[in-house]
Amino acid sequence: MKKILHILLAFAFVAISTVQAQKVEFTDHKPQYRKWQDSYIIDKIEYTADRTIFYFRFVHVYNAGSGITTEAVFYPKDGEYPWYLKGITKKENFELIEIRDVRRNGELLATKVRSELRSPAVEGKNTVFTCQVHFPRLPNDIEYADFIEGRGKEAATNHFNCFNVKLKTEKSKDLGDKKDSEKKAKEFNEKYKVKPDPTPTPEPIVKKDTAKVEPPKKIVLETPKPDKENPYTIPRLRDKTDIRCETNMVMDKLEFKDNDAQLVNLVEAQKQLLVLLEFLTNHPNVTITLIGHTDVFGNPKKNLALSQERARNVQIWFSGKGINPYRIKTEFYGGTKPLKPEGDKINRRVEVIIHCKD
Repeated sequence: MKKILHILLAFAFVAISTVQAQKVEFTDHKPQYRKWQDSYIIDKIEYTADRTIFYFRFVHVYNAGSGITTEAVFYPKDGEYPWYLKGITKKENFELIEIRDVRRNGELLATKVRSELRSPAVEGKNTVFTCQVHFPRLPNDIEYADFIEGRGKEAATNHFNCFNVKLKTEKSKDLGDKKDSEKKAKEFNEKYKVKPDPTPTPEPIVKKDTAKVEPPKKIVLETPKPDKENPYTIPRLRDKTDIRCETNMVMDKLEFKDNDAQLVNLVEAQKQLLVLLEFLTNHPNVTITLIGHTDVFGNPKKNLALSQERARNVQIWFSGKGINPYRIKTEFYGGTKPLKPEGDKINRRVEVIIHCKD
């Protein structure tokens, strides 16, 4: 009888310990922290069973007189400047897990940041970006931590850093409620004259046995038109009949001035870009590689950087049209792969390779 009682007590102890080990889920709707400037806020901090999630919001203020197109950059955990948490009360750091639900003025850009995500600000207006920054669930003995964008960037005023973030527990008296975080987000948007966040539309519940699954569009490529007047040694991509999978194609209407990454004739360039945009939209599994080049003259190091910027500017154009940047890889070779080794303006180009998946 005593043996049975001991066993029951042991089971009870294990059960109680398991319950105590489980971390309570709650949300801090009134985060407390210090920051560099007014252009960003933490909406709320969510504590799940295994994660601490910062809901972050920042604004790019439009300046009509600057002539500069700004962009937001989101770094994955293995990127150049990923966020991390620097413990204060207890000297322990916590690495970024992932960034999710990236939005621009409420419009979804990416459900998850898989590679460096760059998105231009909206032309002619203020642009508010929001995202979720995920870390491991922090232990209760971590009372304060710095929320830092990039190691070694603690003193960089142009980085989105929040200092002395108070990390609360479920027993904290100043957690607030949903109305507090919603009010703060609304005030931020109104301050910068940005429309309020849209209410997410719940997905309809459909029974599996009655759901109509729309099959993906099959990729059917047309016979290319004869191109006898092509001055390039590779095919040109001008309309949908030119599209080929796993083939280097030059986008010849994307013209650049010498030592410049900006497009010369944006109207003509966009006609060509829209051909590829339509194909990417109709085939969501397709990815592309954009390849930047320069002419053979000039400093090789500067040419390499220039070719990177040309490819990246085209990538930014597509991401601004709703194509997730993780579908767009970039390569750049400076002047090392000229079409005309003696030098010519057609060496200043961007090529594309379309990676088709059935």
